[in-house]
Amino acid sequence: MNNKTTRVKLKFCTLLLMCFCQYNSNAQWFSDMFVSPNDGAIDASGFLNSTTGFLPVPILITEPAVGYGGGLAIAYFHKKRDDKEAKGLSPTVSVLAGALTENGTWLAAIAHQGSYAKDRIRYLGFFGYLAPKLAVYFGPNDILEGKFNFDLNGFATMHEVLYRVKKEIPFFAGANYTFFTNTVKFDTGINIPEFETFERDTNLAGMNASFLWDSRDNSFTPTKGIMSGLEIGRFATYFGGDTNFWSISSRTYAYVPIASKLFSGYRLNVASKTGDVPFYALPDISLRGIPMMRYQGANSYTIETEWRWNLYKRWSVVGFVGMGEAMKDYSQLGKDIKAAGGCGFRYLLAEDYGLHVGIDVARGPEIWAWNLTVGSNWFR
Repeated sequence: MNNKTTRVKLKFCTLLLMCFCQYNSNAQWFSDMFVSPNDGAIDASGFLNSTTGFLPVPILITEPAVGYGGGLAIAYFHKKRDDKEAKGLSPTVSVLAGALTENGTWLAAIAHQGSYAKDRIRYLGFFGYLAPKLAVYFGPNDILEGKFNFDLNGFATMHEVLYRVKKEIPFFAGANYTFFTNTVKFDTGINIPEFETFERDTNLAGMNASFLWDSRDNSFTPTKGIMSGLEIGRFATYFGGDTNFWSISSRTYAYVPIASKLFSGYRLNVASKTGDVPFYALPDISLRGIPMMRYQGANSYTIETEWRWNLYKRWSVVGFVGMGEAMKDYSQLGKDIKAAGGCGFRYLLAEDYGLHVGIDVARGPEIWAWNLTVGSNWFR
């Protein structure tokens, strides 16, 4: 064997060794980041606990009010669950997101949820540009009757600061501020040139006193505990808006484990607004299977229950059903109940965070709908 052949073989063996080492290195990195050492299943906990900590979350929009669409959210987890001081605390996450739907609705936003001073202080805020294309439905007692399309287009921001009143008790008090400056373009349905659409620049701004009880075991996919919030607020010109009205809303989510692999959840949302409330800000029924803003009124409530059964290892099946009403006043209570329900599945994607992901299919009074769920379907 001549020296040239030997050198070629040595180079080839060196290249194979380098590729093998690189492959092992990449395989080890993937295993450390995305494979659970406990059961060998796909798990993103290692990745979220790493210094990288970025979780790309595909956004699949199936909201019937805006049509199918998609986008991407990049979430950065600041506190790692392998940090002893971070155990049991509300997560600190920053999110950058953008999305577009088939009817032309789009948004771009940056948001942050923070837990500070060992969860003594919580902050939630976002800046975004929103351009939804929606529909509003007026009844026989309104000036107009039927379905009317409208566009919103503008800048929105919200900031909330909560303070834990006593260290040992999960009760928080604080305030939040909301501002939305936008252009409203409304299809009137009048088939006369120059009257077919109505366009107006408007601002919505208000301040809420906010109170929160949060004893959930985690904020992504809770299995036990209660989260209950109350907001009492004033939207007014002196906050930067164009209209004046009062707002009160409450939300309560209770989670009760039934057995080692069976978990139940219960939800009650109630909202009322009085004064010069813009039509797009009226309370509505919020249920899977019912389009956004389909049923609106000065007052609304939503009741829902969801049950999850851990069927096999990390896989679970869920079932849910709910009902609600949107009313001019509470004298109409019980006269126009709308119901929706469905089922879906979940996969435990990040064990350290208790984060489940999955898909739900629901049926409302008029349509079928489906949506991708990351964490809990119940929020704010």
